[in-house]
Amino acid sequence: MAEQVLESGLLYGLKMPSSYTELEERSVRTILDELKDCPNALKLFQMLQADEETNTYLSLANYIAVRKLGYNDHGPIHARIVTANGLRLLRIILDSDAVALDSVKGLGMSEDDAHLIVVAGCFLHDIGNAVHREEHEVFSVILAKGILERLLPSLCPDVGKRVEVTEQILHALYAHDVGENALTIESSIIVIADGCDITKGRGRLSFDLGKHDIHSISALSIESVDIHKGKTKLIEIEVKMSNSAGIYQVQETLGNKVANSPLRDHVEIVADLTPSKTHPETRILDRIVFSNGKYRNI
Repeated sequence: MAEQVLESGLLYGLKMPSSYTELEERSVRTILDELKDCPNALKLFQMLQADEETNTYLSLANYIAVRKLGYNDHGPIHARIVTANGLRLLRIILDSDAVALDSVKGLGMSEDDAHLIVVAGCFLHDIGNAVHREEHEVFSVILAKGILERLLPSLCPDVGKRVEVTEQILHALYAHDVGENALTIESSIIVIADGCDITKGRGRLSFDLGKHDIHSISALSIESVDIHKGKTKLIEIEVKMSNSAGIYQVQETLGNKVANSPLRDHVEIVADLTPSKTHPETRILDRIVFSNGKYRNI
């Protein structure tokens, strides 16, 4: 797949790297597969994908974050990738008895409800960037409330149940940025899912706009992020780097989110430096593992 020019929306003229669009396509397939037994969550995902208000906010979020500030992608593709990441994390948790979901155990909701909360939280978490990057999580809560009030009645006709679901989603939106405010497992899932979208495709837009600093260089060093059931922890996040600069993304973006979330004791991050197709770099490290709150070069 060749690079795609974004010919519509507010990023007209920028090229989206094929690695990122391919990741988006895989993410959508993952979402549909994970939601095949969750009718309400699947319906909400389909509604959000087709919703003009939601998609306009996501495009505006990129206008502010990418065009004005030179940040990485915070738009529709990021929303889908984070949603797929969140559902992978949710599946691992549901397949284990190590962690209890707040929605299910604490509030007596169904697993479909838990999926719905994760889908909405992941898909809508960054729409507040349409207003401003500063305090964007607060603006996400404000903007998402109207969207949820419009879309949820057909899925949750009971008012009390709908309020509970809405509150859980809004909590996740408010807590997603760093994770220090996350109080539920579902919000923690969204924090970490967001932190896992650090591959080179996402960082390409800011680099092409001329932002050549540790943020963009480190982002271009991340080849892939894989979420799977761990060997020593419940969840292992495997990061492949083509350059040691990628360690900045691992520590400052993903690592900080894990360390500040309620799931911190159940997640291990393993980052490996893969052979480069270009001239070999001078290696600073070959492998780093984040576990029990510490980074270890092994």
